[in-house]
Amino acid sequence: MDISRPASMLLVAALSCSTVAADISVTIRSDFPGGNVTVLKNEGSRVQITPDLRGSQPWFYWHFEATASQPGRVTFTFPAAQRVGVRGPAYSTDDGKTWRWLGADHTQHAAPPGNGEASQRESFFYDFTAEHLKIRLAVAIPYLQSDLDLFLKEHAANEHLKQVPLSKTRNGTPVEVLQVGEPGPKVKAMILTARHHACESMASYVMEGWLAEAISDSAAGVEFRKRHVLFAVPFVDKDGVQAGDQGKNRAPHDHNRDYGPMPLYPEIAAIQNLGEAQRVQYSLDLHCPALRGDIHEAFHFLGLGLPHIKDNVNEFIGWIKEERPQLVMAPVNILADPNKPNAVNPAINSHHFALRKESIFAATLEVPYTQPNVPLDADLARSYGRGLLRAWVRAKFNSMEASDTRGENDNASLLAFRTSFLKAYRSQPTEVEAAAQKYLDDSSSPAIFRVEAHNLLSVLRLNQKKYAESTAFCTAARNDPQATTLQRTTAMLQQLQIVALDPMATTEQVASALKDFQQVRYPSLEQQAKSFDIASNYYATKNDHQMAITLARKQIAAAASYEQGKVLNRIAGWHDLQKQSDQAISVRQEAVALLRKQLQPAPQRSVFGAMMVTELFDAVCALPTSTLEEKRAAGEQVLNHDVVAIGVKERVKKSLAELK
Repeated sequence: MDISRPASMLLVAALSCSTVAADISVTIRSDFPGGNVTVLKNEGSRVQITPDLRGSQPWFYWHFEATASQPGRVTFTFPAAQRVGVRGPAYSTDDGKTWRWLGADHTQHAAPPGNGEASQRESFFYDFTAEHLKIRLAVAIPYLQSDLDLFLKEHAANEHLKQVPLSKTRNGTPVEVLQVGEPGPKVKAMILTARHHACESMASYVMEGWLAEAISDSAAGVEFRKRHVLFAVPFVDKDGVQAGDQGKNRAPHDHNRDYGPMPLYPEIAAIQNLGEAQRVQYSLDLHCPALRGDIHEAFHFLGLGLPHIKDNVNEFIGWIKEERPQLVMAPVNILADPNKPNAVNPAINSHHFALRKESIFAATLEVPYTQPNVPLDADLARSYGRGLLRAWVRAKFNSMEASDTRGENDNASLLAFRTSFLKAYRSQPTEVEAAAQKYLDDSSSPAIFRVEAHNLLSVLRLNQKKYAESTAFCTAARNDPQATTLQRTTAMLQQLQIVALDPMATTEQVASALKDFQQVRYPSLEQQAKSFDIASNYYATKNDHQMAITLARKQIAAAASYEQGKVLNRIAGWHDLQKQSDQAISVRQEAVALLRKQLQPAPQRSVFGAMMVTELFDAVCALPTSTLEEKRAAGEQVLNHDVVAIGVKERVKKSLAELK
């Protein structure tokens, strides 16, 4: 049932807004499922708000609706730090049905601690564009009972998904458990949980993706149901989710500190009983960490690092790297050392299940609310959940008793094959070809190694300029139904590389290959940058410098920071070839400004730093407006950098000697 709160506060005031001539007033409400806000002051164009803690310790969850009397900018301010995420707030213009990130450019984050109380305030602004415009704003993209209901309605006809009662909360609210698959003699039970802390909504989208893949007819879904019967609890703290509570650190303790002989919450007792009744050996608990900063912006595993569980988490992570949306990072393993003092806490879900007899896998996956360089949203989180399920099916988990039952076909073996081939294919082509060919000749070889062999032999044939053979291997990898997400994306990018280098290929074929790659869902930023790099270089060889410039500009948006100056210098060179001197000067000025900013306060002592100081020198020297002092200063940065190659330093010394 829905649990609603009365509006936290309805205050209307007026203050002249800089974007409109007349006064603007704003109405704030949170009396809807998931709503949470306390209004401290409402002055029309400026509204001061804070989370409604409701018995929890200070945390950051808020979610409210704002209606403006007329168009204009409204600034929402918090009196404390860590109240707005790295991509700003989430906002919805359709009553919470769909959500987007407002953006960091709309947000003022707190300064580092120690700069005074005022510097710890945080704020964001929203530009209302019409009279009585109503929007919803939240610290993160919400996931409520209505969202789960939509998912269940969409899959109501799926025979692999059942909804069964788990328990009732202390308020009498039914808590559901979703069952995927059926028990059997060779089927092992798994528990998947989310929302032990009510506000951790992004974890629910990951769970939804996992469930969607598990009940599908994909190879991974079918295999998962052969091995497991899954019991998924979407809302452990269901009352808290609907009420809009923080949930984290609720007094006397929250749901994830309630496992043990005398649980406070009936739903925790029911989960424990389910674990006993089904002899659960696998458990994954989904959470979200703090709002931003450091590890909190990364996917990571927490839990009790018993040796076999830590090893199994690492195996899982290896396959997540293969199957995740490549735009998003794989998790890191920071399970606690069980031998350290106070490391073991049986009241925590993941510890409780790790300590069970015959437990094979038990961990917490922390899902960031979003990430600064990746637009992590609901759809991307669902895609991540699907990738987790595919990775789970590929993983080979060891029990506590078994030292190693994986054999030679685990993730580490795949990675070793890939790495050794790519290191040696130029210097030892015959040897690496034989190593790859054995997987194609042996019909009993695992499919994943067959796909990898096709991809790697495509690389070898391209290096040998055997374009037709390279394409054939690449196509085989791309079309293999057993290919991982990474293998398929790699093959798509390889196909673009082949046609761009093949002297017999046409411009239409290159454009088609680039378009095909752009249909890939969520390639990594590195893969995106590489695709534009390949295509822009191709068009430059065809003297279509304007198209090359257009594609290189797109490359900059995805490129690593240390590559951006290099790309700008290349763009400037293409303007020179078109005798567009003004544009070339403008781009080099852009490169100089960017590189100087990146090199402050001092260049990195790394290959990347060496690259950037060299690019800065080249950009400065190519600018007709640069002074002798600027050229010499840029040159000294190159000469004083101990990672810059000797040959580059000799070139710079010669250039400096010729300066007048």
